[in-house]
Amino acid sequence: MRIATLMLILSFVPYFGFGQNAISGKIVDELGLPVYMATVEIQGTEDITYTDFEGLFSLKSEKGFHWKIEIKSKGYKTESFFVLSGGSAGEIVLEYDAEMKKLLEEEGQ
Repeated sequence: MRIATLMLILSFVPYFGFGQNAISGKIVDELGLPVYMATVEIQGTEDITYTDFEGLFSLKSEKGFHWKIEIKSKGYKTESFFVLSGGSAGEIVLEYDAEMKKLLEEEGQ
């Protein structure tokens, strides 16, 4: 009975973390301010997440690595890059789009 119970428990181990790949990071703007509610998605999947108030995100997927991540947020250029392994993406800087740059220049005058 103990062997059967042990085998049953061990058969579920891959479902609790080993089968998922994860990446985390922080998204900031050109001034170093966090970007709230930026969309972070793995292209070709339905895996998607959003940044929090501090610009932090964490994304998990069953898909194996070499991911192409796409980051979108209103007022910023869309950014795409490849993730070759799990862990931290570090700090990702989004550039303002042309409309936002024009608005910022008008405000500065």
